[in-house]
Amino acid sequence: MTVLKLCGTTSAGDARMARGADYCGILVGVEWSERSLTLEEAVAVAQASEALNVILLCNPGADFAVEVVERLRPHALQLLCQEPPALLSELKEVLNCEIWKTVNLPGVEGQATPEEYACAGADALLVDSVDASEGFQRLGGTGKLGDWAAAIELKDRIDVPLFLAGGIGPDNIVDAVRSVRPDGIDLCSGVEAQRGIRDRRKVDLLLRRFRDAVEQFDDRPSDQDG
Repeated sequence: MTVLKLCGTTSAGDARMARGADYCGILVGVEWSERSLTLEEAVAVAQASEALNVILLCNPGADFAVEVVERLRPHALQLLCQEPPALLSELKEVLNCEIWKTVNLPGVEGQATPEEYACAGADALLVDSVDASEGFQRLGGTGKLGDWAAAIELKDRIDVPLFLAGGIGPDNIVDAVRSVRPDGIDLCSGVEAQRGIRDRRKVDLLLRRFRDAVEQFDDRPSDQDG
């Protein structure tokens, strides 16, 4: 069944607002993002979350990644930027959590291919958009619609759970589930009042429409179906 991740969580209140999502995404030490927290700030947010926590890092050193996981004990660590597949494999060996990897379509310079990250052991791939309108590459949290056709093509050729991200919100989440049938939906700006601050009305509307879409369109067999 398709799952839901609300990302870019910046406060305990916003973490509690995400009740009903499967995953709560928290950025740590991502210098270019207004949604990023220090490790100490992330501790309080993670503790307030009722979902499974996913911690996002951008090009971290292995030692810092280990420190973050030891402090926050997340369900998954998500590598957000141009991390080499070798780092992913290394972290798989030493961390007691899943390792997810964002892949941008079209690809960005310095980022390996989705196939290489899958071969390195990624537990999930998250297909996201890129925005360079502010003079730098914003890899995620762009509000810019992703390439759904490319996501479908990638989903068909890689045997790794795939999350769809990029410009998804209450107005198009039904179409996203129906058209792509991803393993997960990942979104951030679509439920914000402004960057880093969630909008209760948008969150509630999105959760309701997401649940309806999954019930209507997610026809993949469940465990009970054998």
